[in-house]
Amino acid sequence: MSEKYFEIAVEKLMPDPSQPRKTFIEDEISRLADSIRARGILQPLRVLRDDPRHSYLILTGESRWRAARQAGLTYVPCIVIDGELSKVEKLADRLTENVVRHDLTPMEEAAAMAELKALKGCNSKTLVEEYGFSAASITRMESLLRLPPEVQAMVGTGPGQVPPSAAYEISRLDDQQAQLELAHAVVGKRISRDAVAEHVRNRVGRKNVKPKAAKLPLRHEGISVTVSADQPLTWDDLLSTLDHIRKQAKKLCDEGKDITALARLLRAS
Repeated sequence: MSEKYFEIAVEKLMPDPSQPRKTFIEDEISRLADSIRARGILQPLRVLRDDPRHSYLILTGESRWRAARQAGLTYVPCIVIDGELSKVEKLADRLTENVVRHDLTPMEEAAAMAELKALKGCNSKTLVEEYGFSAASITRMESLLRLPPEVQAMVGTGPGQVPPSAAYEISRLDDQQAQLELAHAVVGKRISRDAVAEHVRNRVGRKNVKPKAAKLPLRHEGISVTVSADQPLTWDDLLSTLDHIRKQAKKLCDEGKDITALARLLRAS
């Protein structure tokens, strides 16, 4: 299988219906269009030939394609992949890029991860080893899929939604009505994320020991890192923070940035 670079007409490109990302926010596309007008497309789209329809199927880069159309471009840079890709290869490629770019909604990411596991017939450990996803993030995503559809529809990162971390805690309740009531309480701002965790702990009886200090020194293979917080650390906070840092580090690494860029990025966030 080979890859070749081409400038391809915008109208010759078409989205793939099997793309795991279904939601595109218009404001984000508009901002990307402004960037493209100013600097062009910095990263080529990856596409597959669709000979029967005399077009190209977008493998990764649908947001860039949408923004390019809005910006008035007639041609866009593309990497054309010659040869056939299996469903597993397509999904893994798209999922990896979308996760790194934070382009998927939490539920889209969870559904895509579950589909990838089903297509490969593998377990979570295989996804961790082959694609670099963290075990904690996979566990959390799988928990979202066990929620009732009404609660799943509330999960998201925007205002008036249930954050994925809170949804994970809600998933630990074994009563669907209790899950729904707690989700509505979060959306209605009648309970905070930390209060959700405490509520669930009290109900299911799981102990969660917090360190006395808000600093946690870590050391692994000669590298030392200290995690600190304004309040006592919990496992949920630690796993969420480490997963965020891993994603940002991988993105900068893939872009060829110096490792010091990670510190600058995290300080700005």
